[in-house]
Amino acid sequence: MNPKILWVFAALMALSGAVGAASQLDNALSLANVSVSPNPVVAGGTVTIRFQLYDSYGSWLNTVNLEAAASYPIVNSSPAATTDISQVNPGLNPGHYNYTFTIPDTTQSGLYTIHFNASYYGLGATEVIASSSMPVTFYVQNKPEIKVLLSGPQPSALYSGHNQTVNLVIENTGYGTARNISVTVSGNQGVTILSSVTTFFISNLTAGSSVSEPILLSAQNVGGTGLTASSTYYSSNLGQQFSSVQGMSLSVAPSAQFNLSSQQQGVNPGATDVPVRLTITNTGTSDASQMQLTLQSNYPITPVASTAYIANLPVGASANVTFLVSIDSQGVPGNYPVTVYEQWKQPNGAVNQQFSGSDNYFVAIGNQSSAATLVALAVIVVVVIGIAAYRMRSRFAKKQAKKK
Repeated sequence: MNPKILWVFAALMALSGAVGAASQLDNALSLANVSVSPNPVVAGGTVTIRFQLYDSYGSWLNTVNLEAAASYPIVNSSPAATTDISQVNPGLNPGHYNYTFTIPDTTQSGLYTIHFNASYYGLGATEVIASSSMPVTFYVQNKPEIKVLLSGPQPSALYSGHNQTVNLVIENTGYGTARNISVTVSGNQGVTILSSVTTFFISNLTAGSSVSEPILLSAQNVGGTGLTASSTYYSSNLGQQFSSVQGMSLSVAPSAQFNLSSQQQGVNPGATDVPVRLTITNTGTSDASQMQLTLQSNYPITPVASTAYIANLPVGASANVTFLVSIDSQGVPGNYPVTVYEQWKQPNGAVNQQFSGSDNYFVAIGNQSSAATLVALAVIVVVVIGIAAYRMRSRFAKKQAKKK
């Protein structure tokens, strides 16, 4: 036989033997007693896969190289990890292997697979490399994320000394459903929350959804301040708790504030068109212009001329205003409240923005019968004094006549 033909035949036999050996070794290695923790895996957290190796080849596997690989999106945060193992014995090996991966918080809910790929040599086949691919599948649950922010305050900035309502928006910006959400809001320096409820509970918020809660605030200082929101919430299966503390900025602008005073004496029942003179002082931090004042009252006081106008009232300045009222004749003496409602504009407000507020004062109503009695007593006293003076003059005149 031709030597060249014998050489080719020998090469083909060697190659077929190598292929046969490789085919017997392929997939000879597998995973046993696999555990995934936590279960389910929450996006944004870590997952640990623990397992043992099982050799079904029936002989030793040498120079084992074990590599973990994952597809998008897990591979982005979990680069492949490689372990070199000198030898794997036939059957179940007692050693345990742990691989820990970070799961991106943007991972959508669903099943994901990590492949543990092994390459190795079989005993007596040092020139033939074989491989096994061993998949591990686990479920990833989206991670919820609660954000708290302020939306739509009217006006855009709070005004010092005034009560205003802002909307507290609680939103799930994460990729999973949030359960049992509790948000507690507190005011920073200079801000007082006037609402009776400062803790809000939402049982369920799916990804991308939100709820809005109104909060009544009062701000006293001028400048930057804000609110603080402390939140706790759970994953959709209640298996994992999350918490956060967030700050929400508020801007407090200067504003006019007013104080009422008066030196007026009381009025009597039955009086009509009685002037009520009040002094209004701007105790705030901004000038007020185009002020419209309206007096409102309850029985027994009835406003007759109830409006007044002030063109401009600078900070610290005062102005006198007069309203006319009538008092019911059956009114009982006492101090009765009246309310002055103010509407004005400020230099730091929008062109058409109207500010408003109110202040209370008291009007004293006296006793008409008591006043009449006092007048009658005064008349009697004058008459008595006149009579006494007349008698004294008469006696003096008689004495002078006798002397003559």
